Amino acid sequence: MEIHIQYRPDLQEMALATRYVLFEKPLVKILLFTVGMLLGGSLFAALYYRLPEYWVASFNGLLLVGIGLLIYGYLLWTLKRSLLHNPKNQELHQLRLSEKEIEQKGSSFQVTRSWRSIYRVKETKRWFLIYTQHNSALPIFKSQLQPNQIEAIRTLLKTVPVKKQLL
Repeated sequence: MEIHIQYRPDLQEMALATRYVLFEKPLVKILLFTVGMLLGGSLFAALYYRLPEYWVASFNGLLLVGIGLLIYGYLLWTLKRSLLHNPKNQELHQLRLSEKEIEQKGSSFQVTRSWRSIYRVKETKRWFLIYTQHNSALPIFKSQLQPNQIEAIRTLLKTVPVKKQLL
């Protein structure tokens, strides 16, 4: 069984998929949870015990969150800019999925990977994510697929040998 998909990358969708992959990391989740708990604890103590030192800690926590949001915004801005300036993202892509391999072609590149070299596969509401590394994924946009192609991809992905499959 072979599935052929032809699409032009949607830069907004690619940025969203990249952000999804980033926030799926356990370290990022733990860091966000820890900062939230520390900030919440400081605010609770400041309100409950009416102690001024906790207001200072809360202000420092809010300042930390603000700096984190600025860094996050800068990362998204540079991500979108790098996606926009990458000439490969302006090309028409052809994707071929078979039982043995996955092949991605454009006018200036061609990449072929065996399924055994794929880290994992994950389906979300918007994408099929094929992880080529533990922190990098090739998104297949469901919005650019026909319903029969989506079902064919699901069937194929259940049969391919990947290192860790999450469907």
